Amino acid sequence: MSDEKQSIPVEETKNAIRISNVTKVYGATIALAGVSFEVKQGEIFGLLGPNGAGKTTSIRILKGMINPTSGEAFILVKRISDDPNWAKEHTGYLPEEGSLIGRLTPLELSEFIGGLFGVSAANSRNRSIELFRMFELYEKKDELVEKLSRGMKQKLSIICSLIHDPDILLMDEPLASLDPSAAKMVKDFIKYLSREKEKTIIISSHRLSLVEDVCDRVAIIHQGAIIAEGTPKSIMQETNTNSLEDAYLAVIPGYKSPVITSEGTIVETAAENNNLEVSEQSELKTDESLN
Repeated sequence: MSDEKQSIPVEETKNAIRISNVTKVYGATIALAGVSFEVKQGEIFGLLGPNGAGKTTSIRILKGMINPTSGEAFILVKRISDDPNWAKEHTGYLPEEGSLIGRLTPLELSEFIGGLFGVSAANSRNRSIELFRMFELYEKKDELVEKLSRGMKQKLSIICSLIHDPDILLMDEPLASLDPSAAKMVKDFIKYLSREKEKTIIISSHRLSLVEDVCDRVAIIHQGAIIAEGTPKSIMQETNTNSLEDAYLAVIPGYKSPVITSEGTIVETAAENNNLEVSEQSELKTDESLN
């Protein structure tokens, strides 16, 4: 790989990402069951679903980290299984739980990651310093990574996923550990990458407010299958709801609204609800009701 990575012109492909009838089986467990979706170039696409629904598996297939059991996945104009290294070169990956090298400084780490993608040390340094300033990490660039706060480490993980200037960005819980101010900055940055830089972005998140705020389209996955897909507005219209959270709960099988007495005691709920992630605001209301 080299610094002279060629981006694929928009006119050469209508879709930056295409997954066609993909199934992934681990032993007796079906992680994905015939999943298909397409993401246009420059689009922000959200993946929503309970834990274990297949969101992370989908992202790892797109990154070329694992192969599907059946079906096909494409990045830009290439089938990923034909050239996984090409897919890795053209994608950036933010894992839900990153593993940063604690004994390096942020500047050293970004240069190391850039080198893995064939980016020169000088270009890695220039790009990382630009991103450090943007993410308010410049003053920490020479400190050890292990001494950074969780929020700073999350920002650094985002920077490392961008250091080789990928065409496609795959983000698993991008707002993890970020305070409200940093979260707002990251959301604005994601929109900037899509609108101004024409990056294609897939976001997997339990934060429904994030997906509703930034995503052009959304797919809701349950037990390895897509059960709803469209713009947040269209999904709300189809479910006759006023928020993506309510729409999400309306299409997830088995969800049952709790019955709460005037004293704030929950007298009826469903076991399936325990596997759902809702917005922080709703969680706060529930906690206040129980106190």
